[in-house]
Amino acid sequence: MGTIRDRGIIKWQAALMLPEHKALNKKVGEEDNFLNKKPVLDEYQVEEFENNIHYAMEYHLPIIFTLLNEGNPQELHGYCVYIQPVTKELRIQKKDSSFAYIHFDEIISVIVED
Repeated sequence: MGTIRDRGIIKWQAALMLPEHKALNKKVGEEDNFLNKKPVLDEYQVEEFENNIHYAMEYHLPIIFTLLNEGNPQELHGYCVYIQPVTKELRIQKKDSSFAYIHFDEIISVIVED
């Protein structure tokens, strides 16, 4: 009687597999579809963020920042203490009196707590 010859995963591949097909399959497999992409912000939204930050700094109001950190949204609560205009960094004083430095490009939304 003959032996069973299992070809493994080869039996499920197409008869013709070009290098372009293999590269595309590899690229699709490497993508992480669960990470969120940063939304494209128009100039009006960026201007609104800037106005909210300046308003909160003037009246010393707490702010809720929503940041996109490595594809995951993260909230940061605190007071904006200083804005570095050259590097576009914000110094945020958290509720526990520690400081966090965030870059303006990481911000998704700004909410001022009244």
